[in-house]
Amino acid sequence: MKSSTLIPENQIFSSILEGLLDAVLIADIQGALLYTNLSAQKVCRQLNIAHLQTHAIWSICELLKSQIDRALILESDLTIAETQYRVRVQWLNSEEAQDTRLIVRFENHQHSRRCAAILDTQYFRLTPRESEVWDLRNQGRSRREIADQLYISIDTVKKHLANIQIKRQIYLEAIN
Repeated sequence: MKSSTLIPENQIFSSILEGLLDAVLIADIQGALLYTNLSAQKVCRQLNIAHLQTHAIWSICELLKSQIDRALILESDLTIAETQYRVRVQWLNSEEAQDTRLIVRFENHQHSRRCAAILDTQYFRLTPRESEVWDLRNQGRSRREIADQLYISIDTVKKHLANIQIKRQIYLEAIN
């Protein structure tokens, strides 16, 4: 699905697109797919997308096409096989493309929340158990679900969450 006219011979640029965890696809203004990285190929298979006009994502692209501001990025949420994605559509700004190509990115919410929890663990200096509780909480799990998954009581979950909130507050006060 790669297009030699779209992706320059620059191996670094191609490597960056392929190395992204976000699914990235590039389409023309009619919705034809010109390029998809490996993550986007998986998403396209799950959604059965061969052409953007055949999918609900096209409504975001159509809205973007009607806007005058070429720097605008439109976003929407989408669930694919129980995985939540943030979909971002913007113009691919390049002189050679003459603003006739759209870039569509799918950001996996679960992966983003997990990365945020890892950073929070370092910033707030959480213990390994607090880190596990925080990761599950960021995934939207209830206290009962966290307790069941970690084989601890709900009171212990509450205590960990209270400790995390104290550490967060200390961190936020320190940076301000």
